[in-house]
Amino acid sequence: MRRRGQMLTCLAALLWAAPALAQAPDAGPGIVEADAAVADPAPSPDAGAPADATVADAKPLPAWAPKLSATVKPATVSVGDPVKVTINVRYGPRVAVNLPLKLELGKFSELSREEPAPTPVKPGDKAGPRQRTFVVKVAAYELGKLTLPSIEVTALGPGSEMVSLKTPSLPILVKSVMPNEPNPKLKELEPPVSVFMRTWWLLYTIFGVAGVGLIVALTLIISRRLRARREAAKPPPPPIPPHVTALERLAALDTEAHIAEETYKDLYLELSEIVREYVGGRWGFDALEMTTREINHALQSRFVDVALRQRLDAFFADSDLVKFARYKPNPEGARQARVEAERLVRDTCGQDEAPDSGPPEQQPPAPEVAEKDESRGGQGQGQGNESGE
Repeated sequence: MRRRGQMLTCLAALLWAAPALAQAPDAGPGIVEADAAVADPAPSPDAGAPADATVADAKPLPAWAPKLSATVKPATVSVGDPVKVTINVRYGPRVAVNLPLKLELGKFSELSREEPAPTPVKPGDKAGPRQRTFVVKVAAYELGKLTLPSIEVTALGPGSEMVSLKTPSLPILVKSVMPNEPNPKLKELEPPVSVFMRTWWLLYTIFGVAGVGLIVALTLIISRRLRARREAAKPPPPPIPPHVTALERLAALDTEAHIAEETYKDLYLELSEIVREYVGGRWGFDALEMTTREINHALQSRFVDVALRQRLDAFFADSDLVKFARYKPNPEGARQARVEAERLVRDTCGQDEAPDSGPPEQQPPAPEVAEKDESRGGQGQGQGNESGE
C-alpha cells in the first residue's frame, strides 16, 4: 500500500510540470546560444607604403612641425624573425627630433635601433631643411595578424616648444615556422645521413712518429758525442822512434835503381834527408832546415862525441858535393854512401834499440876515394859545407 502511494505522488508531479516543458524550445542538452557582434577590422595602409603621422595630443600642429613617415619590411615574417621599421623625419632648421629611450611596442620586442646624425635634404645646403632616418628592428613571438603600435617621435622647435608625433599602427603577419601547423603531421622518414666526426688519430700518429724520430736522433747525437769525447780522452799512441823510421826508409830505398838510371843526385838527396831527419829527431832539433855547420854546432851544444860529429860532417859534405857541385860518384861510392847512412843510424841509436833488419850490407872499399878527395878540393869544399837542404 505504501509503494502505491509513492507512485501516485510521482504521477501527479509529472502532470503538473507538463505545460512548462511544452513551452521551452529544443536547443540541445547543456548549450546556451548568444548573439556575438563581430567588428570588421578597419582598413590599414599597405605595409610597404609610408604612413603619415598623427598628433599624439590631437592639437593643431605648429608651422615648424616635422613631417614623418614609417614603413615596415617585411610585412610577413616567421615567428622570431626581425622586422625592420624605418621612420623618416623631415624638419626645418633649429629643430631637434628624437625617439624615446624605451618604446611601447605591445606584443613586439625591440632588438636594436639606429639613430644616425641628421643630414641636409639637399646636399651642401646647411641652412635648409634636414632629414633624419630612424631604423628600429623588432620581433614578435606570437602567431597571427598582429599590429605594431604607434611609435612616438618628439620634436623640439624654436622657443623650446615641444611637439609629440606618432606613427600610425602597422599590420604585420607572423607565421609559424612549421608548414603544416594547422594540421601537424609527422615528417616522412629520410634515409640515413653520413655523419662526419672529427678524429685526431692521424694527428696523434704523426706527432708520435715525429717524437720517436726526435728521440732516436737525439740519442744518436749524444752517443756520437760521448764516443768522440772518449776517443779524445784516450792517450795518443807513442811516437815512432826516429831510428825506426830512418831504417824503414833506408830499407825501402832502391839504391840499385838509382845507380842503373844514374840519378845520383836524387839518391844522395834522399840519403841526406833520411840522416838529417834522424839526427834532428834523435837530439831534438830541426836538422832539415839547417846547414852542415849549424848541425855541427847543435850537436856540439848537446855534447855529442867529436868522432860522431866528424863522421856526420863527412857524410853531409859528400852529399852536398853530389847535390850542389854536380859531382858524379861511381856506383861503388853510391852503395858505400847508403851503407854509411845505415851505420850512422845504428851506431847512434844503440844496438839494443835498433830493429832486427839483418846485418848491413858489406861492400868493398871504394878504389876511387883518393880521386874523390882530389875532386872535392878542386870543386869548392866550402860551398858544400855551407849549403843546406
